[in-house]
Amino acid sequence: MEQRPPDSVSETTDTRPSLSRELNRIHMMVILLGMGLGGFLLTVLALIALRSHADYNLQLTARAIGYTTEAAVVFNDKPAARDALELIATNEDFYQAKILTANGTVLADWKRPENSTWDKLGQIVGHLAFPNPITLPILHANQQIGTVWLAGDGTSLIGFLLKVFIGLLASLLLTATLAFTLSRRMVKRIVGSLQNITDVTHAVSANRTFNLRVPSAPIAELHTLSCDFNSLLTELEAWQHHLKNENDSLAHKARHDSLTGLHNRAFFIDTLNQCYNPLRPQTSLALLFIDVDNFKEINDTFGHAAGDKVLIDIGERLGLQLQDHDLLARLGGDEFAVLLQMQNAALPEASVEEKAISVAQAMVKAMQEPLTLPDGTQLLVAVSIGIALTPVQAANPKELLERADEAMYRSKRFPGSCWHLADHAPLTAMADTP
Repeated sequence: MEQRPPDSVSETTDTRPSLSRELNRIHMMVILLGMGLGGFLLTVLALIALRSHADYNLQLTARAIGYTTEAAVVFNDKPAARDALELIATNEDFYQAKILTANGTVLADWKRPENSTWDKLGQIVGHLAFPNPITLPILHANQQIGTVWLAGDGTSLIGFLLKVFIGLLASLLLTATLAFTLSRRMVKRIVGSLQNITDVTHAVSANRTFNLRVPSAPIAELHTLSCDFNSLLTELEAWQHHLKNENDSLAHKARHDSLTGLHNRAFFIDTLNQCYNPLRPQTSLALLFIDVDNFKEINDTFGHAAGDKVLIDIGERLGLQLQDHDLLARLGGDEFAVLLQMQNAALPEASVEEKAISVAQAMVKAMQEPLTLPDGTQLLVAVSIGIALTPVQAANPKELLERADEAMYRSKRFPGSCWHLADHAPLTAMADTP
């Protein structure tokens, strides 16, 4: 089966080291490698110098033994030669010494006792550091009467190596501590700046908060990156604001009439259907269907600009008679509709009817004032209103619209602005006319 890549960063984050950890690890490796290589080279150079010094010191020691034991060699005095060797051995650093006669016979021999492992280790190091013993002739009257033979001891080298190791370790720890402290400060400046960018990026991605900005970074390159990222956020914020305005404009156009600014037919029908939703609390409704009388004649006589002005003014006058929770819409052409919602479902039919009639009478009264056309002409325009109520007169939205439309056409039989209530006699339903 083909393996899929991780769907999100969170699935792989736990298995990947952080940038801070990687930088600290690299810094520590560089520090340890540098200190180790430097310490190794310094130790090698010091050992070379120390071996040269020790070899020179053995030469001086052999010469001193030759001067001291010259008389003992001349007289072949073994006890005196041995005493001289022991006396010098207490103050010098060598492993074994011999005094040989001219014919190669050992006159005196001294060897450092092996009392501890340290002494044995010193002898082993001495053999490695001084593989060839030092030989120096003993002269008397410009003639060789014997030879001094010395084998170097490595005890001092071991001590030196221990001191170098301790000093190197102490220097390494001190340097590592200082370097790690400085490294953490540098990493904090680098990673902190990158973390700020990461946090802002995550917030923008998760919550679309394009108004966030990345703080200034102490490092020039990261500061430039932060500024460029902030510039990008500024552009995204402007683009988001533009899209929001476009969406709001499109949403407003989808729900409102472009001429009058009132809600359109689609929004009105959708709201009416929602009122019949069985999941919503029961609500009593009153629908007022409004039509402008003789609107075609107004268009034909005064022009479409005048007709548009009439529709706009009528919409404004009708809206002034309503409360904030009432809905006024232009259904199209010269048709308007009002939806009155009574939140208390227990209201009696008479109360619902009284409110609807009160609104219709206020609209009729508002239309008794003439309208002013664009050319200054005063024109008295009448409207016909049909009223339908729920749930008594309609069981569904379609029926409610049909009953209100039927009542509106009954109102058109009478001159002037008037209203008519569905299922009521026209004579008793007609309002006062101008």
